[in-house]
Amino acid sequence: MNNDINRTEVDLLRHGEHVLGDVICGVTDPKLSETGWEQMHNQCARLVKQGVQWDVCITSPRKRCAEFAEHLSQRLAIDCVIEDGFSEVDFGQWEGRSYNEIANTYPGQWQSWLEQPTKPAPHGGDQYGEFLDRIHQSWFALINRCKDKRILLVIHGGVARAIFASVFDLNPGTLFRFSVPHACHSRIIAYHQANAENWFQLDSHNSSCA
Repeated sequence: MNNDINRTEVDLLRHGEHVLGDVICGVTDPKLSETGWEQMHNQCARLVKQGVQWDVCITSPRKRCAEFAEHLSQRLAIDCVIEDGFSEVDFGQWEGRSYNEIANTYPGQWQSWLEQPTKPAPHGGDQYGEFLDRIHQSWFALINRCKDKRILLVIHGGVARAIFASVFDLNPGTLFRFSVPHACHSRIIAYHQANAENWFQLDSHNSSCA
């Protein structure tokens, strides 16, 4: 890349552990646990220590994302913008259940959904194809709106995977091979050049201070 190409940098940060523990939460809206707050603080402190400075913070409206994003933005004196488009997928009747409970109550459904998520959702919540479309639109709107800025995007594991699918044209059935633990940090760089489409690069993934 040469100096004539501008860039937009997006730091994706998954929320930390929440108070409901190891259960599936999409539209369910728990707050972060004390451990979750610590995970997020440690991760952001690590990035700031490396010299990272954000121009704006964008966050899902869910409490496990938005409350920390607003707290951090106030401390760093940057704008915090809540974007409904980056909400997690609705898991329907799986909401609030553990993976083991789903496996026992709905045998075979979880694995089948992981392998072919774009087929009709067995949980009765969001259709995954529609979820991917929403994330695709939200991501590219963000890149166009915040061109040449450094963005902190506080989101969910499913949203991070959907962004990977959108940006890198991945098969949805491969997305769950990405580990996205609590407070997982990834960085995507968008390069901009006149008369050319944006070119995206995954600069890092799952960098963690845990």
